[in-house]
Parts: sequence; C-alpha cells; structure tokens
Amino acid sequence: MSSSSSHRPVLPCLAVEHGTNSDGQSKSTAFFSAADAESNDNKKPVAAAAVLALPPELLESKPSAVFCPTPLGWILVRECGDAATGSGITYLLHPQAPEKKIQLPPLRGIDDGPLIRCNCLLSDQPTSPAGGCVILLVQQNDTVIWYHRISSGSDVWIRREYDIGTQGDDYFREKIPIVPIAAYQGKFYFNCTPTDMGVLHFSSSPDEDPVFSSITTDAVPSPWGKGGSARVFLLESNGELYMVHLTLTVPRNFQPLATGSSSYPAILVYRMDFSHRRWLLVKDLRDRAFFVASPNSFGASCLAAAAGVEPNCVYSICNKSFTIYNIKNGTSRVHSFAHPSESIRRMSWMLPTDPKA
Repeated sequence: MSSSSSHRPVLPCLAVEHGTNSDGQSKSTAFFSAADAESNDNKKPVAAAAVLALPPELLESKPSAVFCPTPLGWILVRECGDAATGSGITYLLHPQAPEKKIQLPPLRGIDDGPLIRCNCLLSDQPTSPAGGCVILLVQQNDTVIWYHRISSGSDVWIRREYDIGTQGDDYFREKIPIVPIAAYQGKFYFNCTPTDMGVLHFSSSPDEDPVFSSITTDAVPSPWGKGGSARVFLLESNGELYMVHLTLTVPRNFQPLATGSSSYPAILVYRMDFSHRRWLLVKDLRDRAFFVASPNSFGASCLAAAAGVEPNCVYSICNKSFTIYNIKNGTSRVHSFAHPSESIRRMSWMLPTDPKA
C-alpha cells in the first residue's frame, strides 16, 4: 500500500477469517480496505497504521469469539464461553469507538457454527434517542430467529421458530426460510416474490410476539425477459429500500438485438416505490456504494466519497472472492486472494456505524 493510501478510511473493509491450517495454527483475520481495491493486483491487508484504528477485540482474533457484523456497522460479539450455558460475554461493538460498547444478555442455546452464518440486523441505531432497537438474528439453514430489544429490561434472548409456508413439489417439501431480509424504518422486510414481500414487525411491548405479515407488490420489471435465476439481496440506503439481483443463469428468452445489449447484465438493482408498491429499476445509487455478501444475504450501503470507495458500485462477496460491479457503465472487476481458498473460514463486510458515511 502506498503512503497516501494509508490515510484512507479503514472502513468499509473486508474481514477474511482463516481457520486452523495444516500446521495447527489457530484462526486469524486479515482486513482488506475496500478503498484500496483499485486493481486486481492489490491483495494486501490494510496498512498497520490503519489496522490500529480497529478495536483490539477484532485484531486479537480470539479463537473462541464469534463476530456478526450488521448493516449499520455495529458488530455483535460473543466472547469465549459455553454456547449452551451462556457463560460467554455478549455485546455490541462500535468498530470506530470501542468505548461505546453496549453490553447484552449472554446469547444462550446457539452454537458457534450456526451463529457465524446468521444474518444479524438492527432495527435502528442502538444509541438512537427513540430507543427500543431490536437486534435480530436470522439462522441461515433453519426456520429460527433470535431477538433482543435493547433497553427493554430483559436479561434473555428470545428464540422463536416461525412458519411462513412451504415450498417444493409433490416429492419433497420444506419450510420456507427467511432470506433475504433487511431492516427498513423499524420493520424487517424479507423474501421478495414477483407479487409480494414479507414484513416482520416487533411491537414496542416486550411481552408481545413479533408479527409476520406481507404486502402485495407489482411484478419486478425486467427489460430482458422472464426466467433465469439470481442471488437476491435486500438493503436500506439513505432512507430507501433496495433489492440487488446478481445473475446466476440467463433467461431462456433473452434477445440481445431486441434489447440493444449484446449480453445479459450481471447485476440489476431495484428501488422500492412504497407509494405504488412497485420495484423500479435504477442505474444510479445516488453517490453511494452497496456491499452484499453470501451465503447469509448481507446487504448494506455507505456514502462513497466519505468512505473512499467507488460511487454507484456494488461490492459483492461470493465464492471466496469479491467483485466490484459498476451499475452505471456495466463494468466489473474480480478480486481474489493469495491464500488457499480452503483456508478461508468466512468473509464479512464491516461498515461505518454512521448511516450517512
């Protein structure tokens, strides 16, 4: 990294966790600055001066600690302890100001494996004067959510199994899981279909169960035909709800000559127009950058200029690499890592806590 780049914001960054290797060494974490992803040759961790700006809880890489980044920047941490008995310490960590740590009840009953794969979301900034922020954990491979309302006076996390329907065919059916999901204006929106979208609402009363409902929407527009498949993400950005489609397979009826394009787009971004309940295809992220990640369908955004990243771009983690898609000019760049892919345990985006930065 050049001396000039060492002064760039350390966040957003990509945290790459490596598991135990063949030499028996414990896991470690390398941090890659999104602002330094200027070419495919830049694979080095952020400079030491920038790394020192991160809290020691992240840099020490305790083997028994689990970190769950949220789209609002705060990081849920469960330190060493027994997941069954809840003897470990659980808290929300501010990556830019660790002294603002928010203590939480011990998170009991969920092992490290399922916890590390959860999608962790906050209904609002936990320090908001309005109070009542809900911390939500959505398990990836099970129809289970965990939640806790900050300042509710409760000393426990609540585990809830949900049933929002089934999917499959005559030979095999399974419960529909919540994926993707995003927090927007105090509620959680999830599972967009061509005609509706799920809504999860938590009452201000801690004694009331969360309410599952749905809203009808117009069919998602696509000028490139029907069919095909995509990996879908939901996220909030600057007071708007967005949906990101990363193309997996091209629609069978795609006609390049009719659309004026020689290839099907690798990415499509939509904004929800709640006044008409319809998704609008967009080509401008309003000087912001989006960050998405599989397999837990993480989605977040930040102001590009303040973070030193490219505006109108989607930074995507998939298959132990990351790609930067420019939705204005249709270009993309893939960034891989020098480490053997089998040594990577998890890759996570870490964002600034200020929603406007």
